[in-house]
Amino acid sequence: MKPWPEFVPRLVATDIDGTILPHGGTVSPRTRDALQQYVERGVDVVLVTGRPPRWLPPVVEATGLSGAVIAANGAMVVDALSLDHIEISAISPDHTAEAVGRFTAALPDAVFAVETPWDIRVGPGFTEARTRGRREGLTPAGPPVTDVSSMDELVETGDVIKILVRSPASHPDEMLEAGRAEAGHVVNVTRSGVAQPLLELGPLGVTKASTLAAFARARGIDQSDVVAFGDMPNDVEMLRWVGHGFAMHGGHAEALAAAPHVAPPVEEDGVAQVLETFLAPRTTLT
Repeated sequence: MKPWPEFVPRLVATDIDGTILPHGGTVSPRTRDALQQYVERGVDVVLVTGRPPRWLPPVVEATGLSGAVIAANGAMVVDALSLDHIEISAISPDHTAEAVGRFTAALPDAVFAVETPWDIRVGPGFTEARTRGRREGLTPAGPPVTDVSSMDELVETGDVIKILVRSPASHPDEMLEAGRAEAGHVVNVTRSGVAQPLLELGPLGVTKASTLAAFARARGIDQSDVVAFGDMPNDVEMLRWVGHGFAMHGGHAEALAAAPHVAPPVEEDGVAQVLETFLAPRTTLT
């Protein structure tokens, strides 16, 4: 484990669920204050999340952040306040069809939904296959859902930013490994849900890291001046790319293996503790 760095970043990138937002909880005043301290110093603070845009407003309100948000595991960049689309990377129709076909063949109980920039379209059996898991906090009530009657109709949906795959009979990590082997050359395969057999498929080559890197380059910020926080497999590339990656204590094994540093648990305001320490490098974490 590398020693804790002593520096003030030019860019702070943080995942949401399980990182600044406890599962089923809310963003604490301490975490909000820590993020705002950096904003007041002119440091870019960016939410980098697997959430689609429609799930962002409660978190934006709780953090008080404005500016850009990297959403849908890097497939979208949106304005935090208006949700206007700044960038969209969609999965090609051919790749959508191939990925769905490959998972259908590999996992007999697989069911699907697709996220677009505006809504979620749910295929046959997807809602009924929902398994128990930790409920995320700060989710909006009544998100727009469109039920699709056939897989052909689902696959033909345009502007797909994420394909969701459920397989109730699968173990989450085994499903992730199998999914990468089966379709990793067609789509980006990852997961962010805790203890749920749910995969998230994105555009090939698009990750939180790739979009964050482009965001930093546009601002003339070197990766060595970027700090990032995350807790799940969809954070791995980001934690590896940044100059200073912090996995959350208690996070997924892949995230912990990818990051050179470990932040205290989300329930103890781990991100806030680290950010406070950067502003006062000689302070010992409590």
